Amino acid sequence: MEARLINKTISNIFYNGLYQLLIIAIPIVTVPYVARVLGATLLGINSYVSSIGVFLGIIVTMGMLQLGSRVIAQSSRETIMDNFSRLWFIQLLSGILIIIIYLMVVFLFLPYKFYFLLEAPILLGYVLDVSWFFTGIGEVKKVVLRNTIVQAGSLIFIFTFVKSSSDLWLYVLLNSTRIVFANGVFWVTLVKKWKLNLKILVRNFNLVYLRESLLLVSPQIAVQLYASFDSTLVGMIAGPLQLSYYDQSQKTARIVVAVITSVSTVLMPKMAQFVRQNNEVLLNKVLKISLDYTLMISLYFTLLLMANANDFVPWFFGNEFASMIDNMYFVSPIVVFISYGGVLANQYTLAKGLYKQYALPYYIGAVFSVVLNIILVTLFKADGGTATIIITELFVCVSRVITVHKHLPYNTLFSGQLKMIFAFGLALLISLNLPVFADVHFLDMIVVSLIVSAVYFGGLFLLKVRLVSDLMKLARNHFAN
Repeated sequence: MEARLINKTISNIFYNGLYQLLIIAIPIVTVPYVARVLGATLLGINSYVSSIGVFLGIIVTMGMLQLGSRVIAQSSRETIMDNFSRLWFIQLLSGILIIIIYLMVVFLFLPYKFYFLLEAPILLGYVLDVSWFFTGIGEVKKVVLRNTIVQAGSLIFIFTFVKSSSDLWLYVLLNSTRIVFANGVFWVTLVKKWKLNLKILVRNFNLVYLRESLLLVSPQIAVQLYASFDSTLVGMIAGPLQLSYYDQSQKTARIVVAVITSVSTVLMPKMAQFVRQNNEVLLNKVLKISLDYTLMISLYFTLLLMANANDFVPWFFGNEFASMIDNMYFVSPIVVFISYGGVLANQYTLAKGLYKQYALPYYIGAVFSVVLNIILVTLFKADGGTATIIITELFVCVSRVITVHKHLPYNTLFSGQLKMIFAFGLALLISLNLPVFADVHFLDMIVVSLIVSAVYFGGLFLLKVRLVSDLMKLARNHFAN
């Protein structure tokens, strides 16, 4: 039984990671093509328009990824659809209100009205987003596979129909409607397998979970002030070209973050069950393993991004984006800051119901971000925005550690992690002194990646990091059998 539970959890981690990867990766996959077709300025307009849609989408979902998955995980078969209806009713009301406000503001105040209207369907997509239900019940495989078809279709449409700079409108529309179709897939399963119908929805329309929802969405709004709305500020202050450099430099880093933090989405309901069972020993054991894996993997991907920035930017985005090489290099450490802090936030504080400790770092980060963006972007444009996001994410991560220090045995949780940081620093230092191995950017990236990978993992092995020893032991046992 225990082995089955572990296997199912690992499977859900994989498929949830795949789902999160798809949601963010489709725009990333298309960037090399779109960057060359549309150019930096038009891509900046797209970033400006989409940043507002993403920011408002967080308000629409009302913290359901955390609250909804936890409530559903703790629901019985008899009450699960009633609880789903109560939760989604809050999301529906929020979506209706936000869509009305969005349309009013677009018509009255914003530039690029045509593009903002084409972006509007994304808000409907967020209303339909009930991925939290499937996370809660631990069944995401079928939904992800169906979703993959929708995402692949969107990719084909972009490469087929976006042919010139005059097709920006089509690119915006395809990205916004993609979210609608992707999330609409969830409802097919709800109706067919779970027998959801209008009668169940209407019968349970109430606001019983509104207070908890507001407690969770408030810090998420705060975090979006520096994770999404910061792009809006850069666009307003520095213009679409500088926004393009700022926004595109973060995309690769954030897709890595999405994959790493997807583990937290799956593990949080499991951690909540440990809390309900008063199993602090198992809770701390799982948290330690999660922190170690997250730090090791996030440091590794940060190393690859920083070591290859000079080659990656012209190879991936095109020579027109060469000015953003420094932006990409220096923004890469946010992979570590967001991922590590996210474990404490999503796996521990939410599972324990420590909403104050969960929210406070986000509020502080939001204030930091808005103030620093206004000052630094005005002075240094895209470079100022990059400096702001690095400082903000570091501060939020440190705040996350401090706010829960009374609840956790940090001596145990942090043991061995300085060795990982040392191995990262050594590999990064070596990467700074590597020559250019090939005139072709892609070949040079392969050689550099192999060298820094050998130094990083070799360093972890020589420093006898326990996590590496455990992985090697697991591998030996696997092949021995």
